[in-house]
Amino acid sequence: MAKRYSYRIEKRKDIGIFLNILSIIVALVVSLIIASGIIIFAGEDPKNVFMAILKGAFGSQRAVIDTLIKSTPILLTGLATIVPFRAKIWNIGQEGQVYAGAMGVTFIILYFPQMPAALYIPVLLLASVIGGTLWGYIPGILKARYNVNEIIVTVMLNYVILYLCTFLLNGPWQEPGSYYYNTIKFPDSSALPFLFDTRLHTGFLIALLLSFVIYFLLWKTKLGFEIRAMGNNPTASRYKGINTQRLIIIVMLISGAICGLAGGIELLGIHHKLIYGFSSGAGFTGILIALLGRLHPFGVVLAAIFFGALRNGSVAMQIYSNVSSELVTLMMGLIIIVLLFSEAVFKYRIRRVENVD
Repeated sequence: MAKRYSYRIEKRKDIGIFLNILSIIVALVVSLIIASGIIIFAGEDPKNVFMAILKGAFGSQRAVIDTLIKSTPILLTGLATIVPFRAKIWNIGQEGQVYAGAMGVTFIILYFPQMPAALYIPVLLLASVIGGTLWGYIPGILKARYNVNEIIVTVMLNYVILYLCTFLLNGPWQEPGSYYYNTIKFPDSSALPFLFDTRLHTGFLIALLLSFVIYFLLWKTKLGFEIRAMGNNPTASRYKGINTQRLIIIVMLISGAICGLAGGIELLGIHHKLIYGFSSGAGFTGILIALLGRLHPFGVVLAAIFFGALRNGSVAMQIYSNVSSELVTLMMGLIIIVLLFSEAVFKYRIRRVENVD
Protein backbone atom coordinates (compact mmCIF):
# COMPACT_ATOMS: atom_id res chain seq x y z
CA MET A 1 0.00 0.00 0.00
CA ALA A 2 1.39 3.39 -1.03
CA LYS A 3 2.29 5.76 1.71
CA ARG A 4 0.29 8.95 1.94
CA TYR A 5 1.79 12.21 3.09
CA SER A 6 0.45 15.56 4.15
CA TYR A 7 2.05 18.88 4.97
CA ARG A 8 1.77 21.01 8.05
CA ILE A 9 3.21 24.30 9.27
CA GLU A 10 5.16 24.10 12.49
CA LYS A 11 7.22 26.54 14.53
CA ARG A 12 10.99 26.17 14.58
CA LYS A 13 12.65 25.79 17.97
CA ASP A 14 15.58 27.90 16.85
CA ILE A 15 15.96 29.98 13.69
CA GLY A 16 19.75 29.73 13.69
CA ILE A 17 22.36 32.18 12.52
CA PHE A 18 21.94 31.37 8.81
CA LEU A 19 18.21 32.10 8.72
CA ASN A 20 18.76 35.17 10.90
CA ILE A 21 21.23 36.59 8.39
CA LEU A 22 19.00 35.56 5.48
CA SER A 23 15.99 37.34 7.01
CA ILE A 24 18.04 40.54 7.35
CA ILE A 25 19.24 40.31 3.72
CA VAL A 26 15.68 39.71 2.53
CA ALA A 27 14.47 42.73 4.52
CA LEU A 28 17.17 44.96 3.03
CA VAL A 29 16.56 43.79 -0.55
CA VAL A 30 12.78 44.10 -0.36
CA SER A 31 13.08 47.54 1.26
CA LEU A 32 15.43 48.73 -1.49
CA ILE A 33 13.02 47.43 -4.15
CA ILE A 34 10.09 49.28 -2.58
CA ALA A 35 12.19 52.44 -2.16
CA SER A 36 13.26 52.15 -5.82
CA GLY A 37 9.62 52.07 -6.85
CA ILE A 38 8.97 55.24 -4.86
CA ILE A 39 12.01 56.94 -6.42
CA ILE A 40 10.86 56.00 -9.92
CA PHE A 41 7.40 57.32 -9.13
CA ALA A 42 9.06 60.60 -8.10
CA GLY A 43 10.71 60.78 -11.52
CA GLU A 44 14.30 59.98 -10.44
CA ASP A 45 16.76 57.22 -11.27
CA PRO A 46 17.14 54.85 -8.26
CA LYS A 47 20.74 54.08 -9.23
CA ASN A 48 21.72 57.76 -9.07
CA VAL A 49 19.91 58.24 -5.74
CA PHE A 50 21.53 55.23 -4.08
CA MET A 51 24.96 56.18 -5.43
CA ALA A 52 24.48 59.66 -3.97
CA ILE A 53 23.69 58.11 -0.58
CA LEU A 54 26.75 55.85 -0.81
CA LYS A 55 28.99 58.74 -1.83
CA GLY A 56 27.64 60.96 0.93
CA ALA A 57 28.20 58.24 3.53
CA PHE A 58 31.58 56.77 2.48
CA GLY A 59 32.84 58.85 -0.45
CA SER A 60 35.64 60.58 1.46
CA GLN A 61 37.40 60.55 4.80
CA ARG A 62 35.18 63.39 6.00
CA ALA A 63 32.09 61.46 4.92
CA VAL A 64 33.23 58.33 6.78
CA ILE A 65 33.93 60.37 9.92
CA ASP A 66 30.52 62.04 9.76
CA THR A 67 28.90 58.63 9.32
CA LEU A 68 30.63 57.30 12.44
CA ILE A 69 29.67 60.44 14.39
CA LYS A 70 26.02 59.96 13.44
CA SER A 71 26.30 56.26 14.34
CA THR A 72 27.54 56.89 17.89
CA PRO A 73 24.33 57.89 19.72
CA ILE A 74 22.17 55.28 17.99
CA LEU A 75 24.82 52.62 18.65
CA LEU A 76 24.63 53.42 22.37
CA THR A 77 20.82 53.46 22.49
CA GLY A 78 20.80 50.23 20.48
CA LEU A 79 23.08 48.60 23.05
CA ALA A 80 20.83 49.98 25.78
CA THR A 81 17.87 48.25 24.15
CA ILE A 82 19.50 44.82 23.97
CA VAL A 83 19.67 44.23 27.73
CA PRO A 84 15.98 44.71 28.65
CA PHE A 85 14.68 43.20 25.40
CA ARG A 86 16.74 40.05 26.04
CA ALA A 87 14.86 39.78 29.34
CA LYS A 88 11.53 40.48 27.57
CA ILE A 89 11.26 43.81 29.39
CA TRP A 90 10.04 46.31 26.83
CA ASN A 91 11.81 49.56 27.58
CA ILE A 92 10.49 52.19 25.14
CA GLY A 93 11.87 55.09 27.18
CA GLN A 94 15.30 55.38 25.56
CA GLU A 95 14.59 58.87 24.23
CA GLY A 96 13.64 60.17 27.65
CA GLN A 97 16.63 58.50 29.27
CA VAL A 98 18.91 60.15 26.70
CA TYR A 99 17.49 63.52 27.73
CA ALA A 100 17.87 62.65 31.42
CA GLY A 101 21.58 61.96 30.86
CA ALA A 102 22.04 65.19 28.93
CA MET A 103 20.29 67.13 31.68
CA GLY A 104 22.58 65.53 34.26
CA VAL A 105 25.60 66.84 32.35
CA THR A 106 24.04 70.29 32.02
CA PHE A 107 23.23 70.45 35.74
CA ILE A 108 26.87 69.84 36.70
CA ILE A 109 28.20 72.39 34.19
CA LEU A 110 25.75 75.12 35.19
CA TYR A 111 25.89 74.70 38.95
CA PHE A 112 29.43 73.36 39.51
CA PRO A 113 31.54 75.19 36.91
CA GLN A 114 34.75 75.10 38.95
CA MET A 115 36.30 71.65 38.87
CA PRO A 116 39.80 70.22 38.28
CA ALA A 117 40.33 69.73 34.54
CA ALA A 118 41.41 66.10 34.92
CA LEU A 119 38.15 65.23 36.68
CA TYR A 120 35.79 67.35 34.62
CA ILE A 121 34.94 65.00 31.75
CA PRO A 122 34.79 61.82 33.90
CA VAL A 123 32.46 63.58 36.37
CA LEU A 124 30.26 64.85 33.54
CA LEU A 125 29.99 61.40 31.98
CA LEU A 126 29.20 59.96 35.40
CA ALA A 127 26.47 62.58 35.81
CA SER A 128 24.97 61.52 32.48
CA VAL A 129 24.98 57.88 33.58
CA ILE A 130 23.33 58.77 36.87
CA GLY A 131 20.65 60.84 35.13
CA GLY A 132 19.74 58.01 32.75
CA THR A 133 19.89 55.45 35.54
CA LEU A 134 17.43 57.38 37.69
CA TRP A 135 15.02 57.73 34.78
CA GLY A 136 15.30 54.01 34.08
CA TYR A 137 14.79 53.12 37.74
CA ILE A 138 11.25 54.57 37.84
CA PRO A 139 9.64 52.15 35.36
CA GLY A 140 11.86 49.35 36.67
CA ILE A 141 10.65 49.62 40.26
CA LEU A 142 7.03 50.08 39.16
CA LYS A 143 7.23 46.94 37.02
CA ALA A 144 9.06 44.86 39.64
CA ARG A 145 7.03 45.86 42.70
CA TYR A 146 3.57 46.60 41.30
CA ASN A 147 3.60 44.91 37.87
CA VAL A 148 2.84 48.21 36.13
CA ASN A 149 3.11 47.92 32.35
CA GLU A 150 6.59 49.17 31.49
CA ILE A 151 5.64 50.17 27.94
CA ILE A 152 3.07 52.68 29.14
CA VAL A 153 5.31 54.05 31.91
CA THR A 154 8.40 54.47 29.71
CA VAL A 155 6.44 56.13 26.90
CA MET A 156 4.80 58.56 29.33
CA LEU A 157 8.15 59.33 30.99
CA ASN A 158 9.48 60.35 27.58
CA TYR A 159 6.92 63.15 27.54
CA VAL A 160 7.56 64.07 31.16
CA ILE A 161 11.30 64.60 30.66
CA LEU A 162 10.78 66.45 27.37
CA TYR A 163 8.34 68.89 29.00
CA LEU A 164 10.69 69.31 31.96
CA CYS A 165 13.54 70.05 29.56
CA THR A 166 11.36 72.57 27.70
CA PHE A 167 10.52 74.32 30.97
CA LEU A 168 14.18 74.58 31.97
CA LEU A 169 15.35 75.75 28.53
CA ASN A 170 12.62 78.37 28.48
CA GLY A 171 13.44 79.48 32.01
CA PRO A 172 16.36 79.08 34.41
CA TRP A 173 18.65 77.24 31.98
CA GLN A 174 18.02 79.40 28.90
CA GLU A 175 20.95 81.33 27.47
CA PRO A 176 20.55 84.99 28.44
CA GLY A 177 19.27 87.07 25.53
CA SER A 178 18.51 84.02 23.38
CA TYR A 179 15.14 83.34 21.79
CA TYR A 180 15.99 79.67 21.31
CA TYR A 181 15.60 76.75 23.68
CA ASN A 182 19.23 76.20 24.58
CA THR A 183 21.74 76.80 27.36
CA ILE A 184 24.96 78.76 27.27
CA LYS A 185 27.89 77.17 25.44
CA PHE A 186 29.74 74.67 27.59
CA PRO A 187 33.37 75.45 28.49
CA ASP A 188 36.04 74.05 26.17
CA SER A 189 37.39 71.89 28.99
CA SER A 190 34.18 69.83 28.87
CA ALA A 191 34.61 68.79 25.22
CA LEU A 192 35.48 65.15 24.50
CA PRO A 193 38.93 64.63 22.94
CA PHE A 194 39.10 63.94 19.21
CA LEU A 195 40.51 60.80 17.58
CA PHE A 196 43.15 60.76 14.81
CA ASP A 197 43.10 64.56 14.38
CA THR A 198 39.54 64.40 13.01
CA ARG A 199 36.07 65.46 14.18
CA LEU A 200 35.47 61.92 15.46
CA HIS A 201 35.34 62.17 19.25
CA THR A 202 36.16 59.53 21.84
CA GLY A 203 32.47 58.84 22.36
CA PHE A 204 32.59 56.50 19.35
CA LEU A 205 35.43 54.55 20.94
CA ILE A 206 33.47 54.35 24.21
CA ALA A 207 30.48 52.99 22.31
CA LEU A 208 32.60 50.31 20.61
CA LEU A 209 34.16 49.24 23.91
CA LEU A 210 30.72 49.12 25.48
CA SER A 211 29.55 46.68 22.81
CA PHE A 212 32.21 44.22 24.02
CA VAL A 213 31.17 44.85 27.63
CA ILE A 214 27.51 44.09 26.83
CA TYR A 215 28.51 40.93 24.96
CA PHE A 216 30.60 39.76 27.90
CA LEU A 217 27.81 40.64 30.33
CA LEU A 218 25.08 38.75 28.49
CA TRP A 219 27.01 35.65 27.37
CA LYS A 220 29.87 35.25 29.82
CA THR A 221 28.42 36.08 33.25
CA LYS A 222 25.87 34.59 35.60
CA LEU A 223 23.83 37.79 35.47
CA GLY A 224 23.69 37.58 31.69
CA PHE A 225 22.55 33.97 31.83
CA GLU A 226 19.77 34.94 34.24
CA ILE A 227 18.70 37.81 31.98
CA ARG A 228 18.47 35.55 28.94
CA ALA A 229 16.79 32.78 30.94
CA MET A 230 14.12 35.17 32.18
CA GLY A 231 13.51 36.28 28.60
CA ASN A 232 13.12 32.68 27.43
CA ASN A 233 10.85 31.53 30.23
CA PRO A 234 10.15 33.80 33.26
CA THR A 235 8.05 31.15 35.03
CA ALA A 236 10.77 28.51 34.82
CA SER A 237 13.32 31.10 35.91
CA ARG A 238 11.37 31.80 39.10
CA TYR A 239 11.16 28.08 39.88
CA LYS A 240 14.92 27.85 39.36
CA GLY A 241 15.40 30.43 42.09
CA ILE A 242 16.12 33.46 39.88
CA ASN A 243 14.91 36.68 41.47
CA THR A 244 13.02 38.11 38.50
CA GLN A 245 11.96 41.26 40.37
CA ARG A 246 15.59 42.11 41.04
CA LEU A 247 16.48 41.38 37.41
CA ILE A 248 13.76 43.71 36.11
CA ILE A 249 15.23 46.58 38.10
CA ILE A 250 18.80 45.70 37.08
CA VAL A 251 18.09 45.59 33.33
CA MET A 252 16.23 48.90 33.49
CA LEU A 253 19.09 50.48 35.43
CA ILE A 254 21.63 49.24 32.88
CA SER A 255 19.51 50.38 29.95
CA GLY A 256 18.91 53.79 31.47
CA ALA A 257 22.60 54.21 32.29
CA ILE A 258 23.69 53.53 28.69
CA CYS A 259 21.02 55.85 27.28
CA GLY A 260 22.07 58.56 29.72
CA LEU A 261 25.68 58.08 28.61
CA ALA A 262 24.52 58.52 25.00
CA GLY A 263 22.96 61.86 25.90
CA GLY A 264 26.06 63.04 27.71
CA ILE A 265 28.39 62.00 24.89
CA GLU A 266 26.23 63.71 22.28
CA LEU A 267 26.36 66.99 24.21
CA LEU A 268 30.05 66.86 25.09
CA GLY A 269 31.15 65.56 21.70
CA ILE A 270 28.94 67.46 19.25
CA HIS A 271 26.63 70.20 20.51
CA HIS A 272 28.52 71.61 23.54
CA LYS A 273 25.25 72.96 24.91
CA LEU A 274 21.85 71.52 25.77
CA ILE A 275 19.49 72.17 22.87
CA TYR A 276 15.89 71.08 22.68
CA GLY A 277 15.67 68.33 20.05
CA PHE A 278 19.41 67.61 20.13
CA SER A 279 18.93 63.83 20.05
CA SER A 280 17.13 63.74 16.68
CA GLY A 281 15.17 60.70 17.86
CA ALA A 282 18.27 58.66 18.75
CA GLY A 283 16.37 56.88 21.51
CA PHE A 284 13.63 55.63 19.21
CA THR A 285 16.10 54.78 16.44
CA GLY A 286 18.05 52.70 18.95
CA ILE A 287 15.09 50.33 19.21
CA LEU A 288 15.14 49.82 15.44
CA ILE A 289 18.91 49.33 15.56
CA ALA A 290 18.57 46.63 18.20
CA LEU A 291 15.91 44.78 16.19
CA LEU A 292 17.94 44.96 12.98
CA GLY A 293 21.01 43.75 14.89
CA ARG A 294 19.03 40.79 16.23
CA LEU A 295 19.62 41.89 19.84
CA HIS A 296 23.31 41.09 19.55
CA PRO A 297 25.96 43.73 20.38
CA PHE A 298 28.05 43.13 17.27
CA GLY A 299 24.98 43.08 15.07
CA VAL A 300 23.95 46.39 16.62
CA VAL A 301 27.37 47.89 15.75
CA LEU A 302 26.86 47.03 12.07
CA ALA A 303 23.23 48.18 12.09
CA ALA A 304 24.16 51.49 13.74
CA ILE A 305 26.84 52.21 11.13
CA PHE A 306 24.37 51.28 8.39
CA PHE A 307 21.69 53.63 9.73
CA GLY A 308 24.33 56.29 10.37
CA ALA A 309 25.38 55.97 6.72
CA LEU A 310 21.76 56.37 5.58
CA ARG A 311 21.35 59.49 7.69
CA ASN A 312 24.63 60.99 6.54
CA GLY A 313 24.07 60.02 2.92
CA SER A 314 20.62 61.58 2.87
CA VAL A 315 22.24 65.03 2.76
CA ALA A 316 24.11 64.21 -0.46
CA MET A 317 21.00 62.53 -1.85
CA GLN A 318 19.04 65.72 -1.42
CA ILE A 319 21.81 67.78 -3.06
CA TYR A 320 22.27 65.59 -6.14
CA SER A 321 18.63 64.65 -6.72
CA ASN A 322 15.14 66.00 -6.21
CA VAL A 323 14.30 63.27 -3.71
CA SER A 324 13.56 64.46 -0.18
CA SER A 325 15.76 63.30 2.68
CA GLU A 326 12.60 61.88 4.23
CA LEU A 327 13.08 58.95 1.87
CA VAL A 328 15.80 57.71 4.22
CA THR A 329 13.39 57.77 7.16
CA LEU A 330 10.92 55.85 5.03
CA MET A 331 13.60 53.29 4.15
CA MET A 332 14.43 52.81 7.83
CA GLY A 333 10.79 52.12 8.58
CA LEU A 334 10.45 49.77 5.61
CA ILE A 335 13.52 47.79 6.65
CA ILE A 336 12.14 47.16 10.13
CA ILE A 337 8.61 46.32 8.92
CA VAL A 338 9.90 43.86 6.32
CA LEU A 339 12.43 42.48 8.83
CA LEU A 340 9.70 41.73 11.38
CA PHE A 341 7.56 40.13 8.69
CA SER A 342 10.43 38.00 7.36
CA GLU A 343 11.36 36.97 10.90
CA ALA A 344 7.81 35.77 11.48
CA VAL A 345 7.94 33.80 8.22
CA PHE A 346 11.32 32.20 8.98
CA LYS A 347 10.12 31.15 12.43
CA TYR A 348 7.88 28.57 10.75
CA ARG A 349 8.56 25.80 8.29
CA ILE A 350 6.51 23.43 6.15
CA ARG A 351 7.06 19.83 7.15
CA ARG A 352 5.96 16.69 5.33
CA VAL A 353 4.46 14.05 7.63
CA GLU A 354 3.29 10.53 6.92
CA ASN A 355 -0.41 9.95 7.42
CA VAL A 356 -1.28 7.19 9.85
CA ASP A 357 -4.66 5.52 9.25
